[in-house]
Amino acid sequence: MKKILPVIILCLIMMLALVGCGTNAPASGTADTKGKANKDVLKISVAAQNNSGQVFQYMAEARGFLQEEGIDVNMVYINNVTDALTALSGGKVDVLSTYGTGGPLIQIANGQDFTIFGGYMIIGETPIYGKRETEWKNLESFRGKKIGITRGGTADTVIRGILSEAGLLNDVTFVEYKKNQEVLQAIAAGEVDFGGTATGHQLQAADLGLDVKMWPDEYWPNHSCCRMLATSAWIKDEKNQEALYRMLRAYLRAEEAMQGNKDEVVDLVVKKLDLDKPTVTSFVKSEHMKYDSDPFKNSVIKMWDRMIKFGYIKENNIPIAEHINTSIYKKALESLIKDYPNSQFFKDKLVQFNQNNS
Repeated sequence: MKKILPVIILCLIMMLALVGCGTNAPASGTADTKGKANKDVLKISVAAQNNSGQVFQYMAEARGFLQEEGIDVNMVYINNVTDALTALSGGKVDVLSTYGTGGPLIQIANGQDFTIFGGYMIIGETPIYGKRETEWKNLESFRGKKIGITRGGTADTVIRGILSEAGLLNDVTFVEYKKNQEVLQAIAAGEVDFGGTATGHQLQAADLGLDVKMWPDEYWPNHSCCRMLATSAWIKDEKNQEALYRMLRAYLRAEEAMQGNKDEVVDLVVKKLDLDKPTVTSFVKSEHMKYDSDPFKNSVIKMWDRMIKFGYIKENNIPIAEHINTSIYKKALESLIKDYPNSQFFKDKLVQFNQNNS
């Protein structure tokens, strides 16, 4: 017993020492762990179209950013914007991602209480096509011509805005179709002279003997393509704000990781979606496709004003700025700058944020 007692005392001393050391360890989820040890995992559902790729999501999954930030994102693919907006307003999904800006703004103008809080593309690859032999020199080439569109899509709202600013809106006849493929077929058949589609149709157009005649972003830079939005009531909940904060942190980290790694992005989109590699490469690597998580408040307001001008939105007293929340994104970005002080990317994103959300 005398021999055993000193051993017991030594063990007790060592245990106390270990406990004492443990009190100096950083708490889970603090800045020291850069958000990588969240005990609780929040869940969020995001609806998107499956024809252009949810690139931030795929990169965030591949690099483990979602897990590190403590956010579980459930993707729900809905290709019809009307169905997506219905799902959002009915609480079937939490967030919409790749449904343009025009459609959501029309819904807000009609009384839906939606709030834009981030972005996915600030410009989308939405060209105006024509037959190879059709002449196009500048905007005047549209005068007296027919343009096929899908009503409310980004190509539609952007080209109307451009023509409205140029004073040519009343000199063009728009012909509406339900699907982008129908627009391409109409151009090829000579039903219309030109036509605009959503992202991802360049190869189909080329197979029909069509060329890109005009890139809208060259006439309207940062015209506001796909915005991320939720219902205002849902965003008011503090737990939901935390979920968006974590998701935006993960997406911003994914956006940084995408820089110089477009081949990886292409492979991820091909793996996740039923799209062939040439099609994905055509839009992911396009200089006319700009993925950006920034809310771009000023661009959204400009889109709103132009849609009023060309008649898609009636004059009303709705303060559209109150339907744009930039604080969650800013908080996420500033926290990343604090956690990753050597990242020039995040610092540059803050400069951009201040320029586009004043």
